[in-house]
Amino acid sequence: MLPDTQHNREQAFEHMYGMPKEWLDELVEDWQEPLMGGLTMLAMSILSDAQECIAVGRHETARQYINRAKYVIKQQATICCG
Repeated sequence: MLPDTQHNREQAFEHMYGMPKEWLDELVEDWQEPLMGGLTMLAMSILSDAQECIAVGRHETARQYINRAKYVIKQQATICCG
C-alpha cells in the first residue's frame, strides 16, 4: 500500500474521476450559474456521456464518467441539504 500523501491522493482521485479534483469542482461551480441547467442537468449529461462510452466499448472511461456523476450528485446534496 502506498503512503497517504497529497500526491497519492491526487493520483487516486484522477484515476477514479479521470480529472483533477480542481477541474471537477470548477465544473460543478460553473453549472450552478443561471441558465446553465444546474447540477441535475450536469449529472444527466455526464451519465449520457458514460452511456456513449459503454456503447463504443470504452468501459474505463465510462466508469470515470459514472464516478463524476456520483460526485456531482453528492455535491448537490451537500449544497442543497448540507
